[in-house]
Amino acid sequence: MPGPSDALREQYATDANLQARIALHTRFSTNPRWLEWLFERVAPKPNARLLEVGCGPAVLWEANLERIDPSWSLTLTDFSAGMIDAARRVLGERADYAVADVQELRFADESFDVVLANHMLYHVPDRPKAFAEIARVLVPGGALHAATNGHGHMRQLVELVPGWEFSRHTDEFGLETGAEQLALFFTDITVERFEDGLAVTEVEPVLAYIRSSHTYGGDDLEPARAAVEAAIQRDGAFRVDKLAGLVSGRKA
Repeated sequence: MPGPSDALREQYATDANLQARIALHTRFSTNPRWLEWLFERVAPKPNARLLEVGCGPAVLWEANLERIDPSWSLTLTDFSAGMIDAARRVLGERADYAVADVQELRFADESFDVVLANHMLYHVPDRPKAFAEIARVLVPGGALHAATNGHGHMRQLVELVPGWEFSRHTDEFGLETGAEQLALFFTDITVERFEDGLAVTEVEPVLAYIRSSHTYGGDDLEPARAAVEAAIQRDGAFRVDKLAGLVSGRKA
């Protein structure tokens, strides 16, 4: 069973690269309610057991700390020990933590009521294996919620760097491609989209985002800098389409 690539392990050894990308969305999104919107759809009933796979630095929970039901049992996992350390700094004793690969979860059958995969399934080498594992640890009727992006997400940003492979994520597991994959393992598949965009008024956060991507190959970014500066001068902001959303299903 293939595990995360060396490039991916290096990319997510700590949360530094991810935070550079989060910063762009946090500062310049035209609809800043993404994490609240996602929380409202993922939040289970009282006393539920929730597992997040590929939790990263626990951005969803940090944005909704005051809304976390103390009756929930939260378990956060990631293949990166550095990400688990970052998540623990956010939630402390409010959650349990484990370094774990979603393709091989070390939990008993029917251990959880809800599983969350927040913008991470497109990184998984063997998604059918991951879906089988998620289904195994879910109770009958339990829900998987998988946040991802749609075709054309961040299109204007991708066009700044010819050959940048950022957009291939939506081919792997996106809003248009994820439902068919989940349907082999889950029922009641739904796809919801979140209306948003970026209106960026500074150049450096855009360049920092590009540099932070593990698919960025070190190309000269001066043409990108010039294009963003021109857009800001001309239009008041460099505008970027965002096409995020949620693909969900239930275990039969």
